[in-house]
Amino acid sequence: MNKGFRSNLAIASLSTDETMQEFDYDLTRLEDPSKAIRLLKLFPSEVWESSLQCSLVTTVLQERCTPFRALSYFWGDDPTTNHAIHVFPEPPENQKPSPPAEETQGFIPITFSLDEALRHIRSPRDITTLWIDQICIHQADDAERAHQVGLMGQLYATATQVLVWLGPAHDEYQSDAVMAAWQTVGQEARDWGMESYYTRDRHHLLPLKMFNADPHDTDTRRLQDILARAAEIFAPLLRAEALKAWFERAWFSRLWVVQEFCMCPDTVFVCGFKTVAVELVMLAMQVLHGAIANSKSPTGQFAVLQSVPAPRLWEMRDEPTGRLFSCRQRRQKFARGEQDAKGDRLHALLRKLFVEHDTRATRHRDRIYGLLGLAVDSKQLGIPVDYTPGQAPRILTQAARAMIEIGGRVDVLCYSQFPKAKHLQGLPSWVPDWSANLRASYYVIHEEVDTHRYTACGESTVEAVKPPEGNADILALRGYLVDTIERVADDAWTDMNWDHVRYLTYVSQFDELYRLSMEKEEPIHGEGITRHRKQEARWRVPIGDVYWTREGEYQRATPDVAVEHDRCVDNIHEFQIMSLLTGAELAERYAAWEQRYNAGQIGADYRESMTIMKGKRPFLTQKGYLGMGPAETAPGDAAVIFCGGRIPFVLRPKTGTGTDNMWSFVGEAYCDGVMDGHIVGRRTNEVFHLC
Repeated sequence: MNKGFRSNLAIASLSTDETMQEFDYDLTRLEDPSKAIRLLKLFPSEVWESSLQCSLVTTVLQERCTPFRALSYFWGDDPTTNHAIHVFPEPPENQKPSPPAEETQGFIPITFSLDEALRHIRSPRDITTLWIDQICIHQADDAERAHQVGLMGQLYATATQVLVWLGPAHDEYQSDAVMAAWQTVGQEARDWGMESYYTRDRHHLLPLKMFNADPHDTDTRRLQDILARAAEIFAPLLRAEALKAWFERAWFSRLWVVQEFCMCPDTVFVCGFKTVAVELVMLAMQVLHGAIANSKSPTGQFAVLQSVPAPRLWEMRDEPTGRLFSCRQRRQKFARGEQDAKGDRLHALLRKLFVEHDTRATRHRDRIYGLLGLAVDSKQLGIPVDYTPGQAPRILTQAARAMIEIGGRVDVLCYSQFPKAKHLQGLPSWVPDWSANLRASYYVIHEEVDTHRYTACGESTVEAVKPPEGNADILALRGYLVDTIERVADDAWTDMNWDHVRYLTYVSQFDELYRLSMEKEEPIHGEGITRHRKQEARWRVPIGDVYWTREGEYQRATPDVAVEHDRCVDNIHEFQIMSLLTGAELAERYAAWEQRYNAGQIGADYRESMTIMKGKRPFLTQKGYLGMGPAETAPGDAAVIFCGGRIPFVLRPKTGTGTDNMWSFVGEAYCDGVMDGHIVGRRTNEVFHLC
């Protein structure tokens, strides 16, 4: 039965019996809401339109508790609870429930979206035991809700299965066909053994087989056959925008789904009356990505995909499941106790999910609480759950302090960016607003695989100091003052989209700061360091001393990058000149440029490397350090390095606070000459009070 996105059948509403009473949760009071939960026993029915009936029971959440399935779903944009589920006493064991209406204990109001989900899930013959937050938690009891939120991770891990309800089937967007495609392609990839390549020692082999590096290899040929079949299956779905519609279902935009999605080994997508294991979707997506990449390669495989409009293929690059599956795989490996499996800490989850992404959460605190059950360091951090109204600034501050002081993650400061939400009045400058459209830090690596590129504060650890008078809004950290900023460029680096005038203006502003730096005699790189190293700032600073390679990797820049810098600048000048030419003169000039382009001599990789500093403004300090700071950087600000930090930050001195060394936080920075710990042995550390 296809119900469309909204059921067109009449559903019993609360107005059907005005004498009916709302269910009293005291009938199923949780003796200890930090350990016990309610479970919903959904009564069977063969009639779609029949009222939803259930009983509610309590159990202690432990490994051997009553088996149950947990529902992960979208509450709906309309929070109106104008539908109901009727609660009855638990029927005797092995007896089919058919309670008379007068035995009802009352009704629980529910949203339309949950009503629709339960009607799809309801069995025609058997009781279905479920945990559903909207029903099993007394939503009007803030204290109970706070305790239950603390159990979310354990609850979803204990469930025998998690049902991810995406919504009803939709004929126009072929949702049943999409579910069948996931099942078919995903199972073929599993049977081929794709999951065996998801290890540290084998992951590099999978791209080789995807791109047919050895056509004579038996496994490679089998995988190529799977890719070819996947191309035939997915091409019509891509053209019809069926995959796009599937990924745009509201569930994918919810915050709490991350925790719900990652904890249980047996998790399935449910769309209409179709189900598919989530791992099969992950495998099928990897196959699809491989087929699309192959179709764009010089060999041009899979002609059926080449005929798909490019925008339909590009949409798959931004599909939302990649970060979900990344978190899920790491959590499941951690839960199984696999070697070197460390799971995700809270700071890493916040970065993955909220940096350059937006996930729906109506309350700021839910951006923290929705991840605590998944974060492997949640107990260590000790962040309390508090649903008292109006406490968002305090909760965000508690979380940031815990991650920095207890977790030792100074890099959390990279995500305190401006502007912040207007209604977060009183949020300290150093505390991230995770609801903002946060930019990625220029310094993010895969710590379990990559080596650190910078060690600005050596191998030190975070040194937090008790703030004056125990002020919870002040973060007191030990660190080193690099220097005071003397001048800043007029423009911050942005994507200038080949606007040659803006490019040249930006380059000239930076070169002026470079010229002034070279006039200063201070030995900022240390005694005995040659002037030549200081000159390297001209090409190191605009890219943060990190160079992008054609293999898609970032690495510390080497002296040969200077040539690419010069080619990049020359190329900008060349395009400016060509913009003024016409006719044969332009054609001749363009032909010469095209030769350089084909030879890879236009500095394109350097230009790509500059994007890592997007939104940052060049600065010059009093001693002659050149660097890149936030767009808000101004003369009089200071570049500092905190103990335990890999990169510098920009602070602004506060006056009239009554406390020495009080600063407001401005943002992360790159500062040439201090990125490898050179300053640590030459300066005395001091305490910086951030407010």
